[in-house]
Amino acid sequence: MMRVLSLMIAGGCVCGLMAAQVELTYTYADKHEEKKTVSATPDAKGVVTVIVKRSQLPQGVEWVSVLPEFAAAKVGEDGYYVTPDGYLGTFRLQNAACMVGGPSTFYGRNYMPIFGMKNPRATFVGIVATMRFEYDLHVLAKDSVYTIAPRFHVAGFVPPDDIVIHYHLLEGRDADYAGMARAYRNYQLVREVCKPIKARVKEQPELAYAARSPEVRIRQGWKPAPSPVLEQSLATEPPMKVAVTFDRVGDILDAFKRAGVKRAQLCLVGWNQKGHDGRWPQIFPVEEALGGEEKLRRLIRKAQRMGYLIVGHTNSSDGYSVADVWDWDLPAKREDGTPFSNAVWSGGQMYALCPQRVFERFYPQDIRKVAGLGFRGLHYIDVITILQPPRCYDPNHPCTPKESAAWFDRMLAACKDHMGGVASEGAFDFACGNLDYVLYVYFSGLSGKHNALHDRLIPIWQLVYNGIILSNPFTETVNAPAKDLFTQTKLVEFNGRPSFYFYSKFKADKKNWMGEIDLACATDEELQRAAETVKKGCDVFDALADLQLEFMEQHEQLAPGVFRTAFSNGAEIICNYAESDYVHNGQAIAPNRYRLFK
Repeated sequence: MMRVLSLMIAGGCVCGLMAAQVELTYTYADKHEEKKTVSATPDAKGVVTVIVKRSQLPQGVEWVSVLPEFAAAKVGEDGYYVTPDGYLGTFRLQNAACMVGGPSTFYGRNYMPIFGMKNPRATFVGIVATMRFEYDLHVLAKDSVYTIAPRFHVAGFVPPDDIVIHYHLLEGRDADYAGMARAYRNYQLVREVCKPIKARVKEQPELAYAARSPEVRIRQGWKPAPSPVLEQSLATEPPMKVAVTFDRVGDILDAFKRAGVKRAQLCLVGWNQKGHDGRWPQIFPVEEALGGEEKLRRLIRKAQRMGYLIVGHTNSSDGYSVADVWDWDLPAKREDGTPFSNAVWSGGQMYALCPQRVFERFYPQDIRKVAGLGFRGLHYIDVITILQPPRCYDPNHPCTPKESAAWFDRMLAACKDHMGGVASEGAFDFACGNLDYVLYVYFSGLSGKHNALHDRLIPIWQLVYNGIILSNPFTETVNAPAKDLFTQTKLVEFNGRPSFYFYSKFKADKKNWMGEIDLACATDEELQRAAETVKKGCDVFDALADLQLEFMEQHEQLAPGVFRTAFSNGAEIICNYAESDYVHNGQAIAPNRYRLFK
């Protein structure tokens, strides 16, 4: 075992050391490795800052891994590690490994640039202050020792920044994963990169409304997904399925009123030309088969008269060659100059667009035109925050992921300026200063296959951002009131804003990532059931809505299958997934149920 780990295991508490030993592993282009040990001294607040100067790296280094001595634990010791995508793992396996993120340029899961560990010697949260899009996070169980370490890519087309990581050593009541999250939240707030909802609602009435209202998405029309025609033309474009016309959305509004749904934000998905993912980046004209622009304008006015917010769904990261604004200058390019594509959707072969080019070509004029239809609320831009920002090698508009993130953030800001608020699909927090709502934080978190190292999923993102960004926690908690009690309770445990979807199931390949239980309105009976489902969700949410504006201060396991979520206003929620009742403060909580204590 490497010397630094031997020192750590033999030594005492890291917090009592004058300096921490940090092992740097250099991986060269020919794949051989070299190691170097440096020292880093905690400051007065117990923060160990590790800085690796790029200018001082040896020639030929491609990757640099950073491992302090306190970021290690023996197999079988008490404690755990925490990843930024919400997984907690205890030290129970002899040999296993997981990598959060990955070497792919266009996909990663370091939603927040943090990671942490609690072991008998120390508890810490590591905050990656620079190069946040240029590293993989590795958790390794090997030779009876667990380690957690970021590995930075420092060769090729990457920012010239030095590597800077702040390791906050946590003690007392802060020495757990909730304390890790609070440390990062404070780091974000002190730097003023984001503001609490309570501060923003003073100037954002749309956010104030949304914080107390469910999100209701209505997929109106779509072409087959995946498409049988990869490069579509006006002659070869498959026909669009019409599911919900603008008139029928009006019927949904009427059904909501009859059911007693007092507040909701509706998001129209596929109102644009040729429906959902039809011809991006082309938006207009408003799809005629759904009723056309005049009927859309009338619908928007009707919703607003009835007291509902209504917004549209757009996309600024994906593109299809069938678009009337298509230009092969738009896609992000690979290193060999070819346009980047890794998916097929309704519009055919989907190309990842360069954020710089999209902003220069279409912002803010297109969003101003969308706003001109009358939409007002938390406008939804698809995809942007669920994937790592792309790297574009086009010599006319080269962008590192850091630069792409800045362009994406400008898009979100433009939407906010023109429609009052903005939402997107996922939890990447480079956009935390502008983002108001996240459609889902964890993708397939309840039903997906997890790495063997992980024990369970925890609300690490919500512990940071509850009270700052509204969110629905899981893809599976969409339409939660129509699903099983376990799913409904998970929505509450993670303090989700209720999210509903008409026609969430639309894929031709049957890959329904939001589950098999859907809302529909093809018949009046289906519409009534859907309205009743939304009303059921509203009734539950009415008692919990205040918590959207509070910080989530604590989350912990009280007993096997029993969890406590506590908030800054003193409220707490006890969720019971055990097989028998659990008694808290003299009150019994049944299996797969929860109770709010104020």
